[in-house]
Formats: sequence, C-alpha cells, structure tokens
Amino acid sequence: MLCLGIIGNFTGHLSGAEKVAEDLMPNGIFVINCEENDTLTSGEELRYPRQGTEVDIEPEFVLRCQVGYQDGKVSSLMTTHISIGNDMTIRSLAGSEKISQRKAWGTQSKGINNHWWNVSRLSPLNYDENLKLVSYIERDQTLHLATPVVSCTEMKVFYCYLMAWMVERINTQQGEGMYQEILPTLANMGFPSELILYTGAPNYTQWGNDNFVHAGDKIHIAAFNANIVSQEQIEEMFSTNSSCNSDAVLSLSQLVV
Repeated sequence: MLCLGIIGNFTGHLSGAEKVAEDLMPNGIFVINCEENDTLTSGEELRYPRQGTEVDIEPEFVLRCQVGYQDGKVSSLMTTHISIGNDMTIRSLAGSEKISQRKAWGTQSKGINNHWWNVSRLSPLNYDENLKLVSYIERDQTLHLATPVVSCTEMKVFYCYLMAWMVERINTQQGEGMYQEILPTLANMGFPSELILYTGAPNYTQWGNDNFVHAGDKIHIAAFNANIVSQEQIEEMFSTNSSCNSDAVLSLSQLVV
C-alpha cells in the first residue's frame, strides 16, 4: 500500500527537529518505503535502526484515503478512516540526502495502530479541538511526557483543506533538496486506489527535546476525545500497561528493540 508522510504540519516541529526553515503551510511530503513486509507494524515491538543516531518519536494522526486519478495525476483524495501512528525518524544518518531515507528502515520500523475510526466526513463539526493527541516514552519504569497534549486543530492544514493541499503537492512536488517526486512512485505502483497518510508530528516537551529514543524504551501514543477522557486517565492507562481502543480513545504501545 502507498504510504506518505507530511513534513512540517505543526508550527515549530520542522525548525526544531530538522533545523529547517518552515513555511506557513507544510514544507512537503515524502514516501515511506514499505517494500519490506510489515514496515508498518501494530505489533508489540518496534525495531531500532541498525544505522544512524538520534532517533525521535513522532506521534501523529494517520488517515486512510481513497485516491482518484485523471490523466496520470491525482484528481481527488477522500478520507475514509482515522487512527494514530509513530513516524519514528532518524535525525542523523550519514549519506542520506532525502528525508524519506531516515523515515523507514525495514521490517517493523513504523508504528501504526490496528484500530481505526470510520470517517464519514473529515470536518471541524466531527473532529474539533476536543480531539487530542499525546505521547509518552517509558524508560526504566518511569513515564515521561515526550510531546504535549495537542489538538487536531493545531495543525497547519487539516480537514478538506489538507486533501486539496495533498492533491496539489503530490502532482507538483519536485525532487529538490530533501524532497522527492511523488508521481513516479504512484505510477510504479500502478496508481493505487488507497493510501495511508501520516499527517505530521507536534513539537516536543523539554524532556522530549533532551532525550532521543533508546532501545528498551516503550513508546505510548494516544488520541482521545477530551469531552469524555482526561489526560490523567490516559497516563493511568499507560502507567499500568493497559490499553484501550474505543469510540473515545485510540492507543498504541510498542517496545523498541
């Protein structure tokens, strides 16, 4: 399946994590290499890369979309499901020129939840500021807040505007700097009718800024409806090694090995 990610959809993340100047809109998109089986994994373990250093957690809302084509280009995108994932990233990798080279390193390199919410319409009416995202890193049996609680409304672009921006970006992005052309990948894959989209990671807490992911860490990510569930309940769930996937909560916990 085609899997894409967005570069810089939360103000401050790209300039902080990648030390790259940001635009008012996201800077671009990238292809997540899923040629190996189980690159995306919802299993209990996530693989630490064999090469590179300074590995970061990247909790994100993840969308599943239907793709329409016309004359060899994308003509439409429609979101059908929403979930959460971990776009774990190598910050320092010798010889890498494209950001995609630091985004997936084979089997079990990219976390994704196995529970999805159906989406009838991706709109502020259905997904407002009460839809929250948060992540923790558990190290030596201590839970550390890696990224603060953020709302889906804090992204630079979301909802139907994101779909329109993605169509334009897929069709026009050039292979310059850290970016790559996207259309050739779609053509090589026979113009797939569905794609998975990692929508971008938020900024880090001070602890998250000061600490990269280590083998042996346990990563916890949750999305939740703040009208129904509190952050304290999410922390209690993770601190007791519980998990919940319901109409109000999406959770993903994985041990880095």
